[in-house]
Amino acid sequence: MKVLSLFKVLLILLAGLSIKGCSASISSPLGNQENTADYISRYMVSNQLPAPETINSIQLYRKGDTNNPPIIELGSAQKLILAFDELTDISGQFRITFTHYDQNWDESNIPQDWFLEGLNEIILGEGTKNQSSPPSYFHYRTEFPNNQLRFATSGNFMLHVSDFSSGVRLFSLPFFVTENAGEMTSWIETDYNAGPRFEARDRPFSNFTYPEFIDFPQFDLSFYFVQNRFWGDARKTENYDFSEKGHTQFYLSGENAFPANFDFIGLNLETFSVDGHQIIDWIPGENPPEIILREDILNFTSNPLTAWGSTFGNPKTSAEARYANIRFRFQDGGAFTSKQGVYLVGDFNQWIISEKNKLEYNQNSGYWETSALIKQGTYTYKYAIKDGTDIDDLILSDYITRRNQEYVSFVYFNDPEYRYQRLIHIQVFRSD
Repeated sequence: MKVLSLFKVLLILLAGLSIKGCSASISSPLGNQENTADYISRYMVSNQLPAPETINSIQLYRKGDTNNPPIIELGSAQKLILAFDELTDISGQFRITFTHYDQNWDESNIPQDWFLEGLNEIILGEGTKNQSSPPSYFHYRTEFPNNQLRFATSGNFMLHVSDFSSGVRLFSLPFFVTENAGEMTSWIETDYNAGPRFEARDRPFSNFTYPEFIDFPQFDLSFYFVQNRFWGDARKTENYDFSEKGHTQFYLSGENAFPANFDFIGLNLETFSVDGHQIIDWIPGENPPEIILREDILNFTSNPLTAWGSTFGNPKTSAEARYANIRFRFQDGGAFTSKQGVYLVGDFNQWIISEKNKLEYNQNSGYWETSALIKQGTYTYKYAIKDGTDIDDLILSDYITRRNQEYVSFVYFNDPEYRYQRLIHIQVFRSD
């Protein structure tokens, strides 16, 4: 940990006083982006800006495997990969910047040189143009940290991608830098028939041996769990035990437990051709081309993916990869009404419930239908019901069967000397 001067301590105290009471929300300098609060998504965290329609096939993962979560260890050689497409005929240029947050995704307001060494900027350009049929797009990829930019503290971070010429902020993504201090073991205890539909509920547990620099763990440590990388649905633990010196156990209550039946529908778009299984029609003459999927049927479509491990999907990165308008059709058997609203959510749209993802009821076919522009690759998706302010994204899930879920356990340390939240340990585990 970098030695910090008294001058820096004074700086952070003054910074905290100067912004007290101000909103930490992120918005475009030109005011033409909607606020995160206008969207509903398990994935998106507070103050995160969703991508516009011109930005597609976003990925953020730890280098080595596209299924890795966006988590790196402080001071290590690990790197994160950011990749995305811009749907345009002209190559663009982007500026990437970074901000630091506390465990609740409120901006931490510590000076930049506390959390970042080097320039807070990556200039990204020279995208790879697609060599396939329309629509035209450029593919961009970069990795960080690098020789010009390194993270100096642990914690919750957000990267922000802006248009280089106009300065307009386009989108932002969360990631994590951990100190990997201490030791942890985690597991799941399942309570059956415990949910509102008598479904099983998962209660994550963790045993943590904390490092010696923590003097008052009951006051300075806090603990969170996340299911299936939906960072926006992180749940703080209400139960913990500090009775054994140097150790603590923390876990969720039954009321705050996660659904054990959360599953996903797999979407295989590796090739754009009729496969008789999922793709029933392929219309290459359209611009862009169109694909019609076999209809999904309420409570008969759910296809849990045991190898699931990414909220971004796996779009193809070759210059020959194409986009198509994918037509989704959902048969509800008359269970829903237009008042409720049926929405398509998936890793191709940041799991966002918004009007552009809403299905319309087709009187002739008897299906709820919508289209989404998606690149060749493999993805997961679900349908969600929105009734007023109530969201149900488990409507296609089997209420009885327990599924294999991925969980992430977080331990934060409220540093009493420098007054910011350090992320001292993360563990990824499954409910096998």
